[in-house]
Amino acid sequence: MPRVQLRARKLPSQARSQATVEAILAAAARVLAERSLAGFNTNRVAEVAGVSVGSLYQYFPNKDALVVALITREQEKLASSLEAAVQSCAGQSLRDGLLALARLAIEQQYSDPIFAAALDHEERRLPIGARMRSHDQRLGAAVMAFLVMHRSVLPPERVAGDSAKDLLLITRALVEADAQVATKPPADLEVRLVRALMGYLMTP
Repeated sequence: MPRVQLRARKLPSQARSQATVEAILAAAARVLAERSLAGFNTNRVAEVAGVSVGSLYQYFPNKDALVVALITREQEKLASSLEAAVQSCAGQSLRDGLLALARLAIEQQYSDPIFAAALDHEERRLPIGARMRSHDQRLGAAVMAFLVMHRSVLPPERVAGDSAKDLLLITRALVEADAQVATKPPADLEVRLVRALMGYLMTP
């Protein structure tokens, strides 16, 4: 695909410009959640944000750069939430810990399903592989910390980086597959996800 500028034009340094960028990103998230990708454009985002299109372009050269900023923000939120959730699992059983992590994944996908599905699509479309690998490494490190926390009940070969990657893949596959056909999580999704994760971990 043609080379497209995906970085913000400039970073806000003053309180006023920071507030403008936050307003633009909040408006972009709102437009994407309400209209998905078909109705997402910089004119509409600027209108909702209450700024001129020119002001928006001072910070974001195009709508792809705006989407990348949203992806980056959501990645940061997810990674921070996962790291906090893993810390909160200390002292819990393996199953209870997996249930907590499963609930986090489901909440992340279904709290705003149109928005989440749109970002999932754009993550695959846009050339941001290096950014995604860095994000996945951070998630993998958090899951690895969870495995180490429960190493006394796990087969030794499961306390490894490959296992952390597999757990993330299993979680994404199940959660995103259901999200493609429903805007609310199926009642049995938590149970199925925990069963799949437990089955993988406890099988030598």
